[in-house]
Amino acid sequence: MTKRFVPKGVMPALVTPFTRDGDLIENSLKTIIDYTIEKGATGLVPAGTTGEFVYMRTEERKKLLRLAVEYADGRVPVVAGTGQNSTRATVELTKYAADIGCQAALVISPFYLRPGDKGYYEHYETVARKSDLPIILYNIPQCTLGVLNSSLVEDLAELDNIVGIKDSSGVIGYTLELIQKLNGKIPLLIGHDECFLSAVAAGAEAAILASANIIPHIWLEIMEKVKKGDIDGAANLQHSVQTLSRIVTRNGGAPPVKAAFKMMGVKVGKSRMPLDTGGTLTVELKDEIRIELEKLGLVDSFSSTELTKDVDIEKILQEQGYSTDPDMKTETSFNKTVAVSIAVGPKSGALGRAFVGMLTTPKVGHEALTVILEPNLSVRPSSIMLPLRQITSMRQASFFYGSVQSGAAKAFAHMIGTGKIPEDSLNNDVAILALDIELNTRDRRAVTKDTEKAVTNALEKIWR
Repeated sequence: MTKRFVPKGVMPALVTPFTRDGDLIENSLKTIIDYTIEKGATGLVPAGTTGEFVYMRTEERKKLLRLAVEYADGRVPVVAGTGQNSTRATVELTKYAADIGCQAALVISPFYLRPGDKGYYEHYETVARKSDLPIILYNIPQCTLGVLNSSLVEDLAELDNIVGIKDSSGVIGYTLELIQKLNGKIPLLIGHDECFLSAVAAGAEAAILASANIIPHIWLEIMEKVKKGDIDGAANLQHSVQTLSRIVTRNGGAPPVKAAFKMMGVKVGKSRMPLDTGGTLTVELKDEIRIELEKLGLVDSFSSTELTKDVDIEKILQEQGYSTDPDMKTETSFNKTVAVSIAVGPKSGALGRAFVGMLTTPKVGHEALTVILEPNLSVRPSSIMLPLRQITSMRQASFFYGSVQSGAAKAFAHMIGTGKIPEDSLNNDVAILALDIELNTRDRRAVTKDTEKAVTNALEKIWR
């Protein structure tokens, strides 16, 4: 049999949209396929690793492949993920893929009960010979725990029906070894998003990527720049998507891609258990995904409102029903990111009573929290901070009681370390900080730094 399928360009390893009960969402699958093709994808790869094939029964995979062919409607080739643990099952599913019109099959190397090199060879040779569909080898040792050695791949490349190898190892040395040894016999398809530029610059001719669900157009642009010799331009583009690529490749592929689609307004449902546990992606990771999508212009940036620079802590205390006294010292400070007003006074006075009241009966959305340097290590004098803007999401809570709190704590630590807070104040006073900050700000590190500066400035005014 002659090799008749030539992998080229960038093909998304399609996510599989599931309902909460685990059923395939057909309309969402069509939406994803249409989106990727409109963005320039040169092929589709359903039922791969990112498609959560290991959680699917064979009949479900067949349905997914059939729908992918139907929805692609001849616009681009469909490369079916048909790899299974047993050779017989792989052959049968690959034959099915051929019958329904797929142009090639991506076949993962057998996993769990792993063979030696001879077993790998005979597995692929049998699938290629019996299934009558061009085969792309698939090396992903972090999932299979077995590596397709380069000498083995060289031998398999001699078979007429082996048309490529997808390398998702993420080990660029191994990737380059394959490119060198294959020497054009079959193309190497890079499958690790973080290594895309390195592999393409070294001679990789195509790619199958999880992030290509979202940004196939950017990967294609990088590839085009490399072909034209614009390595600097390609490197700049790779850098622009490197954070997103890292999140995708290191967090299971499907969950971060589905989170990104959701932010983009594309309904792709859930992953299947145990990926869909609520703990696969942290609030911080989801925040990072949105930041990267904003940078790439794939979602709108949150609108921001101007800071309240004349924050008045006395007025805030009175509005919440607390009294003030003449022994209380107050100061304000602000910069482009943070505005703060601080009150310091005796524990035994009106501020001490407000301190206790805010902690025990917090105002919803404006909850006061102890300022700490690290767990179980509060700053001195005892201090609490409250947001002027209402916190309406877990992301905002994480932001305020994380980055902002860290900056405030560092300011107190600096003041103590430089001996600027009197000893009697350390032991006998309390402090209340009211902070105004744009809760949808994206750069956490900048916010921590600007909070530290603003709070330090206000504290230095109090203890001149």
